[in-house]
Amino acid sequence: MEFEDGDIFLSATLLDNPKDDHAGKGRIFQFSRSLSFKSVIHTPDTSHLVKGLMFGPDGVLWAFDTSEHLVLQIGPDGYRRANPILPERPWSSGFFDNELNLFLYEHLVGSINDVPEKYKNMQRIIPECDDKIGDGNVYKFSPQGELISVFQTETSTSFAGFLGVTSCSLHPGQEYITYTTETSKRIMRFDICKNSQMNDLLALPNNLPEYVFCLDYCSDGNLLITRSSKIQLVGEFGHILKEYPLEGRGWATVKESNDKMHIFVTSFFHGFLLKIEKETGKIVGSINLESQRSLAGVAEFAQADL
Repeated sequence: MEFEDGDIFLSATLLDNPKDDHAGKGRIFQFSRSLSFKSVIHTPDTSHLVKGLMFGPDGVLWAFDTSEHLVLQIGPDGYRRANPILPERPWSSGFFDNELNLFLYEHLVGSINDVPEKYKNMQRIIPECDDKIGDGNVYKFSPQGELISVFQTETSTSFAGFLGVTSCSLHPGQEYITYTTETSKRIMRFDICKNSQMNDLLALPNNLPEYVFCLDYCSDGNLLITRSSKIQLVGEFGHILKEYPLEGRGWATVKESNDKMHIFVTSFFHGFLLKIEKETGKIVGSINLESQRSLAGVAEFAQADL
């Protein structure tokens, strides 16, 4: 089905392998601006969580299977495009800058030997490496697909121990990126003009059982983050401007809507999407996919991008 302005896309893999809690049949759900179901796109060449949904400036939908080093593209006509030719890396997701350069970031870092036994079957060693599963770096590609820069970003301690850059966003000023390692306590920054690590934007107190999950910049330069059972709006200097309380745990991907008046947030654990008024915090819409531990991407289509 063709994409229409304001359509919402959610990736929620149908988990069907009792021995691997990230494995299953890939699915991307399409909903209208009013959050009514429209269609489902199946991705038979994926084997694990389909995640990190984003739109390119040409209206093409991008999706990622980190375990398979796979990048998918779906055109605004609703049909799959040929998979782009990119280095085989455990990509998490990406974004474009104003010059149409593509940035991709690595979900994993370290050696297969760092991975607990129950997670090893969902990792793939990087080609021409003995045991490396990723470097946790951010990569910049030209509009023609040529590798321009590799930013050697710091990563942080996480529960899993082998996660790299799991959520990353370009500041509207285009001078630096802000990112995190899922279930860490750091919101880190990297200057992409000077190719240097910056001071952290925010570090959570060690005595609080709270962690950062995902983040995304708003158009005004303030940052949305999911942290425990809330969304926080963080200012340019790391101060908390506003909080949006949420019920339960597992809240992950967060994004500002294209109209800049709403926030979309998803529950990885329970398959919910909420649409929240940015000014009031009121929930004005929701979707329930009834999927457990697999809702790993949300994107909103804008006709003006074509």
